[in-house]
Amino acid sequence: MKKFFVIGDQTSKSLSPLIFNQWFKKYKIQAKYSFLEVTKKNFDSEVIKVLSDKNTKGFNVTIPFKKDIMKYLDNKNVHAQKIGAVNCVTVGNKTKGINTDWVGYLNSIKQEKINKNKNILILGFGGASQAIYYGFLLKGYKNVSVFNRSKKKINITGANKYTKNYSLIHSYLIKSDLIINTTPTNPLNKKQINLIKKTTTISDIVYQPKETPFLKELKFNKKIYGISMLIEQALPCFKQWFGFVPVVEDALIKKLHEKIK
Repeated sequence: MKKFFVIGDQTSKSLSPLIFNQWFKKYKIQAKYSFLEVTKKNFDSEVIKVLSDKNTKGFNVTIPFKKDIMKYLDNKNVHAQKIGAVNCVTVGNKTKGINTDWVGYLNSIKQEKINKNKNILILGFGGASQAIYYGFLLKGYKNVSVFNRSKKKINITGANKYTKNYSLIHSYLIKSDLIINTTPTNPLNKKQINLIKKTTTISDIVYQPKETPFLKELKFNKKIYGISMLIEQALPCFKQWFGFVPVVEDALIKKLHEKIK
């Protein structure tokens, strides 16, 4: 039987196995998707073990190993190279890595029809955040600002750009049309939260719990939940492995929402 995994820290809590195994069942694919929980210490030895298993056909990579996996890949597509992170690996004669986080996020907000001149704030600058920033730039969004606790260089543009400090966020919050939290906590204090307009769309890429500490603070705003990105980034992974895009059925969405109440 073909083996697929999600590899990372705390992957036992991941809902990726539920998504992919449902699709395998629907399309009668002889495969099993499971999780592999690794640490910084045993990451290399576990990846080597997975890659040497002839039944391994692919895996997803999550926090905090999206950069670490790159040294094991024979090929990386142009998006993964520019972002500097991989979340989907195909194992065959050659080991290929792609990044689906950027397209997953953009598809999760597609129904919002956010104008390319709107003011977008990204909170945090880890692996997923870099992919999201890249996606906005690729699609021609003009006003995207990134805030992070420590100053980080944004290499994606090729220009000398850096993340902004939260002490400067006030004027950006007042004008924001979309705020995306990519951190595991709520990085904004009460005073900063109160500056956000009720017409601002807010989004969190964390999907467990559904109402994250950040989303909870903004009761009256339009919300985009993390589960949307999880599903949308899984679709191109499935296509990479099997050559077609699976249908996202209501039954799957219902199962996922039951898990993240």
